[in-house]
Amino acid sequence: MNIKVRGDSGSASAGSSVVVDEGAIVIRIGRPGATGESADCTSRADRAALLGFAARADCYQGLVLWHRYEAVHALLLAKQAESDGPAGGVESGADAYTRLYDPLCQVAASYATVAGVRQCTAEHFVEAAVACMERIPAVGRLMRDGLICPAWFRRVVEQTALVDDSDLLAFIDAEIAHTLSVVGKLSAGRVEALVSSIVAEHDPDAVTLTREQVKLAKQVRVNPLGEGVSEVIVTASTEDAMVVKDVLDAVIAGVCSHDPRTRGERRSAAAVARLAGTDFVCECGRDDCTAELSTEAIASRCARVVLHVVVRKETLGGESDTPAYLDGYGPISAEHARELAARPDAVRREVDLDELVGHQAQPGNAYRPTAAVDAAMRGLFGTCSWPGCERAAWKSDLDHVCEFNHADPTAGGPTCVCNLNPKCRFHHGLKTFVGGWVDDQVVDANGVIWTEVTTPEGFTVRQRALNMWLLPELGHLTCRHPAPTRPGSGHAGVAPERPRTRVEAKHQYRMRRRAANRRAREVVEAVVPTGASVTECGTAWGTEWGEPQF
Repeated sequence: MNIKVRGDSGSASAGSSVVVDEGAIVIRIGRPGATGESADCTSRADRAALLGFAARADCYQGLVLWHRYEAVHALLLAKQAESDGPAGGVESGADAYTRLYDPLCQVAASYATVAGVRQCTAEHFVEAAVACMERIPAVGRLMRDGLICPAWFRRVVEQTALVDDSDLLAFIDAEIAHTLSVVGKLSAGRVEALVSSIVAEHDPDAVTLTREQVKLAKQVRVNPLGEGVSEVIVTASTEDAMVVKDVLDAVIAGVCSHDPRTRGERRSAAAVARLAGTDFVCECGRDDCTAELSTEAIASRCARVVLHVVVRKETLGGESDTPAYLDGYGPISAEHARELAARPDAVRREVDLDELVGHQAQPGNAYRPTAAVDAAMRGLFGTCSWPGCERAAWKSDLDHVCEFNHADPTAGGPTCVCNLNPKCRFHHGLKTFVGGWVDDQVVDANGVIWTEVTTPEGFTVRQRALNMWLLPELGHLTCRHPAPTRPGSGHAGVAPERPRTRVEAKHQYRMRRRAANRRAREVVEAVVPTGASVTECGTAWGTEWGEPQF
């Protein structure tokens, strides 16, 4: 049997093939010409080939894992048949499945022994094999064919674990496989969002049950990490956790540019200060500090923290259970969306998509989209539209794909649904200031909105707008503008610069860490008597590292 493992565009890499027969799996991966210092990368095609090989040569891992799943599944079936038959002895029949050492446990034990892994790891592997061969075989074949990687497949297994109706599960399996095969470029976040929306739409209980379990698990835990440091874990609802993170970011935004702490350290200090009721201060130590950390300044920034939920009107009214989309998180169930809308601090703003036709730019500024268009496009894409980026749409810029011409607006890219998409600040700047990057946005004959990004090497990646399932009407709006004839240059601003080169930053980091390690070592050497062991001084290895986790 010959199998082609697909890359980004759905076709196998040049010169690559897989031959599977009864005795062997022969994988041939086409490798571009010379690599390393002697590589000739003068042509764009050569660079595209090298880029494709570097990014996608591992797509065969899913095929090998699929056959591993098939093998262990065959072992499980054989063990079950042995237990069910008269030769099963005292463990035959239903009794075999009520014992601790049931067939799955026995197969997992054999696998764990040979693979050198723990029993629980082996049982998870066998359960994943059962899911691949029995529960979601269509999604499993996507992994086999290289369209999704093993990690994404395992996440789909988790997301469909609560679906208990076999007929419904078969439908969801087929729907997920079809959706993932037609939406273009995939990433971990896109796979999770698409699968979540499908499960929430067809089996809300499979999502609601998990959420109810999480509600019951709300708590605060303190875990010691050693060396005078502990972590505080707060389990809260999705929306509350996101608000907490955004509030912390709003607090730390007031420090001056000379604060020496990392963003993580600032967030930690801000969280402790807020919970303890103390002041959060800048640690620059300068007399000319420009930090804005007064109570009024912090309150002003925190007041601008908003969570955006995109939900259809019929879902809020209870006529439909179409999932909603929470910006920065992903799809949520219809029930969850209705709960959020019922909160006293929720503000509902309806967007009539029919009104977008002919009214997409602000009357006094052709460059700025109306609030309705802005919300619709951010809701349609859900994240930064760049392949692989998962920055929340409402934390990204809304970009003109074909550049707007400020000197002659009618000649440049229009402010229209067909020409707008969100881009995070990094990818917006990459397109604007770095030559060779080209992005495009097209609406196909079926009203589906697609984006395409071409790298300087000539490698093109295409993907569908993430939330077409939620706002399909946007692809059917009629554009009334002429085609652009003289797009803007897109280089109106100044390209951002690094405060230091990458090499300088790495050198500074190494010196700082080495100095910290040296100071810590000198403290230990000053305390520990000469010739004494660490254990004799009261720091036993068992106490330091904790008990083994088995």
